[in-house]
Amino acid sequence: MGDKFDVLILGSGLSGSSLALCLQASGLKTCMVDPKKHPRFAIGESTIPNTSKLYKLMSIKYGAPELAVLSSFDNLIGPVGTCGMKDNFGFVYHEPGGIADRAHQFPLSEIVETESHLFRADVDQWLALRARDNGSVLLEGVGTRRLDITEQGVLFEGDEGTQILAEYVVDAGGRGSPVAATLGLRTTEGLRTMSKSIFTHMTGVIPFDDITGIKAPRNWHTGTLHHVFDGGWMWVIPFDNNAKSSNPLCSVGITWRIDDGDETPKQDPEQAFADFLATYPEIGRQFEHAENAREWVSAGRLQYTATKTVGDRWCLTSNAAGFIDPLFSRGMQNTAVVVDRLAERLIDQFRGGFTPETFDDIEQMQASLIQENDFIVGNAFRSFTDYELWNAWFRVWQVNQVTGTMRTESRLRRITELAAAQGNTNAPLPRIDVAPGAGLDGFIDAFYQKSDQIMDSYWDKRISRDAAVSEFRKLFADVDFVPPSFGLTDMSQPYFDIDMDKVASAIAWARNARPGIRELYLGGLPASEGQV
Repeated sequence: MGDKFDVLILGSGLSGSSLALCLQASGLKTCMVDPKKHPRFAIGESTIPNTSKLYKLMSIKYGAPELAVLSSFDNLIGPVGTCGMKDNFGFVYHEPGGIADRAHQFPLSEIVETESHLFRADVDQWLALRARDNGSVLLEGVGTRRLDITEQGVLFEGDEGTQILAEYVVDAGGRGSPVAATLGLRTTEGLRTMSKSIFTHMTGVIPFDDITGIKAPRNWHTGTLHHVFDGGWMWVIPFDNNAKSSNPLCSVGITWRIDDGDETPKQDPEQAFADFLATYPEIGRQFEHAENAREWVSAGRLQYTATKTVGDRWCLTSNAAGFIDPLFSRGMQNTAVVVDRLAERLIDQFRGGFTPETFDDIEQMQASLIQENDFIVGNAFRSFTDYELWNAWFRVWQVNQVTGTMRTESRLRRITELAAAQGNTNAPLPRIDVAPGAGLDGFIDAFYQKSDQIMDSYWDKRISRDAAVSEFRKLFADVDFVPPSFGLTDMSQPYFDIDMDKVASAIAWARNARPGIRELYLGGLPASEGQV
């Protein structure tokens, strides 16, 4: 009938290959099937600290050292020499025809490693080949003709006749998910964010530092630059911003909020780009000598989800389960979260007997990840209508990012300690379901709910812009779960540079914080081991 595997993985990009590495290292037999061939163009190129820490965590947890390569720019640039570096998040606010003089920058602190701009064509290929080297079967250029999923297992038939049997199928195929198509799962119901995009790779993009008078703690060109405007945002992600990189390209894209109900792609993306630069001439100066290295991609409404993401013998992962928008670079983070949990559950099940109900928590997790991303991104689009509102929402995002990174760092330390104590054995590490700081959820959820209510009231015109800004100031004044030394909720601060002195102050503050807050920061800050 065909080759038999424990797990069939549809897709060999970042998600599929990462999962294959985790499963192969744990003794499961996997096969990756992909309708495309490597190398191939992909976006989702900017990492964030939480993503990198998750890849480091998985490398230790599953004994897959290849995943540690994705944990920092320094680790990555040797194996994949075409990636850029990222030492800050930069946001510059623009108005039509004007010269920008308002900006935010969040330099990556000394407490995290330098992040990366992933040249996905090469990164995805490198990772897929490492999975193959570790025993996973890699079939490229094989589309899906037939996919039968029953209580007994999975039958896959490729469009060129390949037949595969498996106990379980994981769909890492992104928007074009074969499982979602087969089972009729696609929907946009319940999603607030509505945006469309054009994007490409270019050469000759001038560093923003060369044309702006805005001075910030770090160079704009060594980070991920976001040009923000009423109606949307633009990304500029250079791969040529470090002497170690051999790549002259820069990723460029614009995402517009959909206000008129027209969800179709822009018919002439090149003209749309030219019109945008004419509206914002300061941004246009960055592209005076730029040339396309590939054709524009024009995408209609970006948002989608699925009515169900887990079933008997199958699971949709990350971008197969749903997508919101590239803003804040959360896609790869969510991919890593789901890959980690799914790998853990699959390994447990194959070791102890297959019971599909054990995967139900992944359904809940993915729904929560999509909902949280929709909340953060959808309200950011609303806030772009006014700089002061964006100045406020920037803080909500930063609170979300910092607390999430602290949680992952806490888990990473515990996994590292367990691995060191266990030594070089193949025994599975104990599961860590709840990270330090779990008691934080009650009052941080109240913070998010209140911030959501403020933005809803503003968007529905129940309160004015000034009233909304005032409400945010009151909300931030009451925050007691972010170290004051970080300055994240101080709306007068446009730049954050969390050096070791500020970290030391945060540790001293955390020792006297209430339960949940104390464990979160003492478990996540670098100088705090053993001081909880």
